[in-house]
Amino acid sequence: MKKYSILRSYTVVEAHDVEAETEEEAIRIVDSSEIETHRKSYDGDYDKNPDGSIKYEVEGYNDVDL
Repeated sequence: MKKYSILRSYTVVEAHDVEAETEEEAIRIVDSSEIETHRKSYDGDYDKNPDGSIKYEVEGYNDVDL
């Protein structure tokens, strides 16, 4: 019997509360992780095909590939 690796992706959004003088400084702080920020994560919907169905990536492999 064949085996398959099935992947489906979804979007994750992080919201950071940052004190900074400018937008550029705020982005730098988040990117560099130099300061601990209050962060929330939100899971989004699965990635979709143009027809609205869930997008899957499928890879088949044989037992010898394991």
